[in-house]
Amino acid sequence: MRRIGLVVIVLFLPVLAGCGPQGIPLPEDRRAPLVESLAEIDRLGTEEELRAKAGSLEESLASVADSKEPLLKDKAPKLRLLIGYCWERLGEFDEAVRVYSKVRGSEYESVAYMRIVQVAEHVLENDPSADSEKWEKHARDALERAVYYPVQYDSTAEELRGPYVLLRTPPVGTEGIGYWKTDCDILKEARRRVDKYYRERLIYRIFDFLVTVCSPAGENAGYLLAIVVLAVLAKLITTPLSAAQFRSMQAMQRVQPELKKLQEKHKGDKQGMAKAQMELFKEHKINPLSSCLPMLIQMPILIWVYYGIRYFVYRFEGVHFLYLASLANPDVIPIAARLWPGPLLLLYGVSMYFSQKLIATPAATPEQQQQQKLMAYMMPVLLVVILKSLPAAFILYWFLQNILMTAHQYFIMRAGRAALPAPAGAGADRRERRGAPEPSAPSAGPPPEAMERLSQGSRRRKKKKKRK
Repeated sequence: MRRIGLVVIVLFLPVLAGCGPQGIPLPEDRRAPLVESLAEIDRLGTEEELRAKAGSLEESLASVADSKEPLLKDKAPKLRLLIGYCWERLGEFDEAVRVYSKVRGSEYESVAYMRIVQVAEHVLENDPSADSEKWEKHARDALERAVYYPVQYDSTAEELRGPYVLLRTPPVGTEGIGYWKTDCDILKEARRRVDKYYRERLIYRIFDFLVTVCSPAGENAGYLLAIVVLAVLAKLITTPLSAAQFRSMQAMQRVQPELKKLQEKHKGDKQGMAKAQMELFKEHKINPLSSCLPMLIQMPILIWVYYGIRYFVYRFEGVHFLYLASLANPDVIPIAARLWPGPLLLLYGVSMYFSQKLIATPAATPEQQQQQKLMAYMMPVLLVVILKSLPAAFILYWFLQNILMTAHQYFIMRAGRAALPAPAGAGADRRERRGAPEPSAPSAGPPPEAMERLSQGSRRRKKKKKRK
């Protein structure tokens, strides 16, 4: 049941992250032609020219949007981006954002995200009558997608960075002809902007407080100690739930032999098996859901910390830990032009494997045994793959949590096993391992002394008096 809860948590992480960008970063060979197209719109000086350009682009979009030819259909995202920029130049910012939002799922989406951000921030700073809540939401939604673009390895600088994206100066098209910066790291830019939107959130302020308290240890060490303290605090809060969960798992392990007998007895009778199983659980006062519910109750804490690190990620820029140059980046290392899981992430997978082995219950059937083996290997692999794109700060936190959880689980289950009576045959197994001789087997009948006592009756013998 714990595995079910863990799978639920893991599968929800990509959903909570907004599923990340769906397209690919804009390649270098596409940036220069796009800048030229945008500069062409910048050179249009009148409203009539801009509206005529937008109409022409919309006609081109209508002709290619429904096309079944891949080469023509690939032009649609770029056309939408240019149409949105025409509306931006006209000052129709609501329409511009609406069109930019349709560029998702293409190589131009990173540019569209930053256009939405720059337009929204411009409106917030320069239009007091604007709906600030609506425009802040536009900016946050775009940034939360942009902030989790996959990192790339820059071999020339020997560092991890985000894909380059276009950024305009001045921010919006209404401020005249601008300069397009083509080497902006979208991850650093998005993280910097995200930071100012979430500084008032409770979890952000908790992180900031912990870093301030731990700062006497050093600027870099303060961030690392803050993660350790947060992991310990979270474990202390969830300790009662964890203890109940582990005791329930242990109770389930104790009744496994009886469950196996019931399965053999009710083979082929699912209804009878279910009824007998519930009676067994009732007899031993076991709630089969009690090993899963605590895990689900702990889920909000994990999600809360996940969001906290996500909001605080800009502050982790440049915070190094062992081989990691920045806890804001994922824990990946470049090997053969590809990014592979780093040592910290692999250590987390190993710790999860041993944690799964610790809670394994005796399998009632060969099929269940095979499923347990598969889960023991597949679950850590699944976690490593899913967590590969998340910041290393979150990996470090979850690794520490897993170590504390496994240690707590080990001591509780060890104490529970010590309280159980020794199983039959355990003494013989120990004697066999020590090489001690087996005790003589008892005879089928009563011992000779008992037979003699029976033959003499119930009278007691008179003791002979000793001569003086």
